[in-house]
Amino acid sequence: MKRMNREKNNPRTDVKKYCANYNTGYVCSGVVICRDLSQYIDSELEGKICPIERGDECLYFLEIVKPNVD
Repeated sequence: MKRMNREKNNPRTDVKKYCANYNTGYVCSGVVICRDLSQYIDSELEGKICPIERGDECLYFLEIVKPNVD
């Protein structure tokens, strides 16, 4: 018998499945990738609850993750 996927398809599920910054409990790693492919740690995101989980927007998710998932 197949196990049914109980998670609904929504931004929270996409964060959990596809965001490289996701850590258990929706804690963000805070890594930001720039257009020139350089990276830095955003101290306002690092170690805090994911903006998507809080109901806010996340530029990293909207610009990097979401276009590659859809």
